[in-house]
Amino acid sequence: MARQVKFALLGLLLAFLASTADARRLALVIGNDTYQNVQPLKNARSDAKAIAAELKAVGFDVTLKQDLNQKAMKSALREFKALVQGGDEVVFYFSGHGVQFGGSNYLIPVDITADSEAQVADDAIPLQRILDDLTEQKARFSLAIIDACRSNPFKEAGRAIGGRGLASVTPATGQMIMYSAGAGQAALDNLGPKDANPNGVFTRVLIQEMRKPGVPAGVLLKDVQSDVVDLAHSVNHEQVPALYDQSLGKFFFRPGAAVAGNASAPPAPASIHVPTAAELDESYWQDIKGSSDAADYSAYTKNFPKGMHAAEAEMMSRKLERSAASAKPAAQVAARAVKLALVPGGPYAAWFTASLLPGVMGKTTFTVNKDGSIDFVDPNGGHSHAVINLSDPYNITGKQTTHLGFSNNVQIRYPDGATDAQVTIQGKLGNNEITGTWYDKYQHGEFGWTVRTATAP
Repeated sequence: MARQVKFALLGLLLAFLASTADARRLALVIGNDTYQNVQPLKNARSDAKAIAAELKAVGFDVTLKQDLNQKAMKSALREFKALVQGGDEVVFYFSGHGVQFGGSNYLIPVDITADSEAQVADDAIPLQRILDDLTEQKARFSLAIIDACRSNPFKEAGRAIGGRGLASVTPATGQMIMYSAGAGQAALDNLGPKDANPNGVFTRVLIQEMRKPGVPAGVLLKDVQSDVVDLAHSVNHEQVPALYDQSLGKFFFRPGAAVAGNASAPPAPASIHVPTAAELDESYWQDIKGSSDAADYSAYTKNFPKGMHAAEAEMMSRKLERSAASAKPAAQVAARAVKLALVPGGPYAAWFTASLLPGVMGKTTFTVNKDGSIDFVDPNGGHSHAVINLSDPYNITGKQTTHLGFSNNVQIRYPDGATDAQVTIQGKLGNNEITGTWYDKYQHGEFGWTVRTATAP
């Protein structure tokens, strides 16, 4: 069976990009040092200030709070939740004391007094509540960074409440969570008495990595994990930051092309990363790598004639075409003998994805004209007209002309300044849906059209 191939409507995509490019970047940063009834900390406020500064530098609207008591901490979380809207990119950072018991994690305000686990559960802030709030507000991407993996504050105060470090957690879809240390481990505030760095070991490494442009958050945080392990080992300490990832697509602190060793590169102004030609090449190849459909490799060769994998693509295309020619299923041969046509009408449902928005699926509708051509009109007035060839349901081909519309009364344009472009379509028919790939000189993506077909006269 050939793998299900892909397609997207570029005009609709660019309109969608125009609306999501304005998605806000919001952050709440809390640093609690001055604990009144348990051991105070030394680095939490300086860590919070440093993280807040880095987030502001990459375009986040940052709310920085320090030494919050219970009332103030709950108020800050409530106000921040009210700010978050669907589609936002959100970071929550907490440095201070934390404790876990019964599989639940609690972040500790500076005024807490506790004689039992029940009292902690009442007076501390459940981490899960914060994560649930972000899910409820439908943030597109949310990252919670918790530097609370220190010694149990209640044990040191003579109470036997909870255990050291934080318990593992399961993020919701679209969330990424990182602890400064793994289960049962304590995070280092410094590397010894001669360490003059004002930031804890985890946070200083995180800041260093955040300054690198073009590195996806998942890769960046794995690098943080590795570097923290090495630093901790240098002083005979075990600290492995824990990463829990259910995010979709890619999030960048600093979008742009990766620059090796450049920790002072200026921040990019937008949160949408526009891939380089090499990134598009590699992304396309990774999407089709392992496909059993020769059309996928032919599409790669047409789109990237001098691509890094052009030779491999040509070899796989020839191999699969020879295999298909020597063993065509009887049912497939019979199906190809039947000429089909799309039934005029609509609107019919459609979905699409694109390489500029990894992990995002857009939805729209289309109509079929009497001559079998297809028209889409996006909310910004952009118009796409597609003409397809249904003579072979297993190899549907076509061309699409997309004329872009307006976003906020501003003409949407392609990277070369043009307002229209030609898109190549390839796909197949199955279960009353045409699925396939599209590509042009800028990007590629996936689609599905719900259709009605009839035998052509």
